[in-house]
Amino acid sequence: MLGGPNPSTPAAAPLAHVTFASRRSRSLDLDDRLPLFDRIGFSSPSAILHDQTRDVYWVSNLNVDGPPGAGFISRLDPEGKRVTLNFIDGRAAEVALNSPHGLAISGDSLLVADVTAIRKFNANTGAPEGSIQIPDTRYLSDVAVTADGTLFVADVGGDPNLASVPEEGTDAVYQISATGQVSTVARRPDLGGPFALLADPRGLWIACTGSSELLLLVPNPSGSDSPDAGRLELPGGVPRGITSIPDGTLVISSWKQRAVYRGYRDGPFEPVITGLESPADLDYDVRRKRLLIPLLSGQALAIFELAPFEPGATAPP
Repeated sequence: MLGGPNPSTPAAAPLAHVTFASRRSRSLDLDDRLPLFDRIGFSSPSAILHDQTRDVYWVSNLNVDGPPGAGFISRLDPEGKRVTLNFIDGRAAEVALNSPHGLAISGDSLLVADVTAIRKFNANTGAPEGSIQIPDTRYLSDVAVTADGTLFVADVGGDPNLASVPEEGTDAVYQISATGQVSTVARRPDLGGPFALLADPRGLWIACTGSSELLLLVPNPSGSDSPDAGRLELPGGVPRGITSIPDGTLVISSWKQRAVYRGYRDGPFEPVITGLESPADLDYDVRRKRLLIPLLSGQALAIFELAPFEPGATAPP
């Protein structure tokens, strides 16, 4: 289960233990994916987001083989009827977009974690709406938004495309208020390379790619550094994405094992999809019960039907 807090920090409230009972006959593989977006020219797709308000899929593309500043964002109809590959294009003179990773929606704004800044674009037109700069960052990899408009941002601490994230003490999670004020949730060497974020009423669930752990942080209202509220060692290794399903399970991608794992917050996590080439920052389409997975070096999306579990004795409280 999730481990206790860092011994150098105040004790955290214990988390209820919930077991994860397997309810499948086998794990899925690429042959089980839905035949959607197979002929689209994605270029190093790093994250996907289902925008429930507009009912579209957003896909960030690093475009690592392109020139500097040539990242782009795709806008997809979920049924594949209309696809705009370069809806937001870093090659356009008015657009700054270097290596776009994590995505979030806040009102009519699409927010993009782009190495040193959070870029803002109009979600209806794609027009740039400015950016949010956070001083002393190394590599912003993800952004999450809460119901009140608060943003949380992960700084993985170094270039995640290298063999390992350097341990330089720059690993951090930041908070940006609805009025634009930036504060530090946590910045310390032992965060473990926070890469992907999921915000819910309990706090921030973080997939740490350096330590291969699931970390829970509860932002400190005083603004001081927030201690660990729990840690869980994840199977697979090198997690790069996290999302939730309405049954209370979390789904986490693993680059090392080329797989996606599913479990309740205290584990254990079990593989549900295998044989994936570099599964990155994923999302879940609640409306269609689909798991959406970008395959970064595979230059593709892999979309699977994955229904929530029916309510039962093993569901979280």
